[in-house]
Amino acid sequence: MKKKNLLYIVCALAMSSLCGCDDFLDKDPQDKQTNDTYWQTETSLRTYAQDFYSSYFAGYGTDYTVFAGYFSGDDYTDDFINLNNANTNGSGYIYFSTSATTDWNSRTGTWSDNYGIIYKANVMLEKIPGMNISDEAKRHWEGIARYFRAMAYSTLAKYYGGVPYYDKVTDPADPALYKDRDSYLYVAQKIQEDFQYALDNVRTDDTKRQVNKYVVGAYMSREMLYHATWLKYHGTTVGPTSEKVADGDIKNLLQGAINGAEVVMNSGIYSIGNTYNALFTTDDLANNPEVIWYREYTSGLQCNALMSYNGPEDQTQGGVTQDVINTYLCSDGLPIGQSPLYQGKEDPSIQKSFQDRDPRLYQTVADSLRIMSAMGTNYTEGTSPTGYPTKKFLNDEWWVAGLDYCTGRLSPADAPCIRYAEVLLNYVEARYEIAQVGGNAFSQSDLDKSINELRDRQLTKWGDTEAKTMPKVQLNGGNLSVNGVVINDPARDPDVNPVLWEIRRERRIELIMEGRRGEDLRRWAKFEYLNSEDANGYPTMSFLGAYVNMADYPEISSKDDSGKRVLYLFDPENPGNVETEKGYIYYLREKELRIFKAGELNSERYYLRAIPAAQLTIYENKGQVLTQNPGW
Repeated sequence: MKKKNLLYIVCALAMSSLCGCDDFLDKDPQDKQTNDTYWQTETSLRTYAQDFYSSYFAGYGTDYTVFAGYFSGDDYTDDFINLNNANTNGSGYIYFSTSATTDWNSRTGTWSDNYGIIYKANVMLEKIPGMNISDEAKRHWEGIARYFRAMAYSTLAKYYGGVPYYDKVTDPADPALYKDRDSYLYVAQKIQEDFQYALDNVRTDDTKRQVNKYVVGAYMSREMLYHATWLKYHGTTVGPTSEKVADGDIKNLLQGAINGAEVVMNSGIYSIGNTYNALFTTDDLANNPEVIWYREYTSGLQCNALMSYNGPEDQTQGGVTQDVINTYLCSDGLPIGQSPLYQGKEDPSIQKSFQDRDPRLYQTVADSLRIMSAMGTNYTEGTSPTGYPTKKFLNDEWWVAGLDYCTGRLSPADAPCIRYAEVLLNYVEARYEIAQVGGNAFSQSDLDKSINELRDRQLTKWGDTEAKTMPKVQLNGGNLSVNGVVINDPARDPDVNPVLWEIRRERRIELIMEGRRGEDLRRWAKFEYLNSEDANGYPTMSFLGAYVNMADYPEISSKDDSGKRVLYLFDPENPGNVETEKGYIYYLREKELRIFKAGELNSERYYLRAIPAAQLTIYENKGQVLTQNPGW
């Protein structure tokens, strides 16, 4: 139902309450629906529920809008340094996602929009029991309402932690409407209850492009893994007032993630295919067994511009970092710091370092250097400020054929909102984590039905004919091994168990630029990975691009015609030489662009947004208090 009809209903109800003694005014309008006459059939419920969809399944967006977490939309990560609007004054997307107190933290859209969804869901849940439809239909539609209510509260909890929780329609005059925030744990538990009800009652098939049981299960695995691990690694909030959450509560939330994943995994409907790039560049995902839920685009009706940013246009928004390139394993399944196959030890150029790597690398990043800021370039394809142009969202065949799909806002490629690979990765991480808080022991079976399913893919590098797979992993005590060799990554965070480190690596590589990395770092309490400098004040790999030896590229120059340097490089072997002609592309050169100090409230506060100032004022005007997050 459109918002103007809802407004009409509110006004009509208000008028009827004022004029209840007049028989004429008590009659329902003959040409419009009212809140009493609307709730009649499943068609009414389906129409009402459609307004929920646009809030949570943005896909690639439309036209030139932000790509809803894809490509440059996955801001504030160590995978993709987003340079949009970045300049020497330090503005842009290079800081932490909650650091702009006068910008993002003053906005009320996330708060008000999601509470609007919650209100709509509560209205729906209030009306369904009195409808003349079957009990099965009532349970299904109650499940749909509770699913979207869970999604709304999950979004709020990710932003703010604990929030006021309402599970019924509340009268505006009721003081309970202005209660203080419920705890993050309580909200997470209520989210799980809604997801579980939906999982148990939503239909397995409710016609095309409608939420079904497996969509519920997939998102339940994502959202409950987030909340369980956030509460495990942070506690009840951030800063010195945070308290540890009991293992039993963490275990229960992790079980919710596993429950959702297993419904999808045990359905027999979904599987991992021998494609990767095609998952993001195909104009019809309807029958793809790896795609659980997608947004559909159609030429002439609604398209997106994402492919243009991965093909002909320079990637001015930012670029893939050296940090994530270093994370890709070699083809023997070992990290670059351990594998004898890695050829980039002495010369980490693209030509050397891209040899014998995980084939997903070749379907994600172009294997040729294309620097946006170098002089004398004559590229026929888009460039990147880090020298690593992405191609994850580019259809190579369309590009070679010169189709208009690759230019402007004409791409009809469907967007996979959530896919089977993520569900498998949600499952394996939840299974490892639950084993640490009293659940069943983590086993080889957990690896075989998750990571090793992904390793079965046979992927071909563009232009090659030989398909390659990655070796499967085996549980080896407190480690993982491949082909009998224990994985021992010298770059591993010493605070992260070796098995969990590899699970997280697989997740990072599989889901790169799909909007998950920022959330992962937030829930793992690992914002220190985002720092722009190391302990010596030198740039980290999260702020560096491809390695370049200018002697290998005589056709291009690091300086313009006047002799001014336009391409800066950082040489780890000679860090003080700003005139070096070899090193990693150093696009942003200001000091302390992004510094996070674990344990300090001024940094820890960035894991949660500030409660919007407008909401605090509303409470204050009512004589009530809405508690602010620590540090804001």
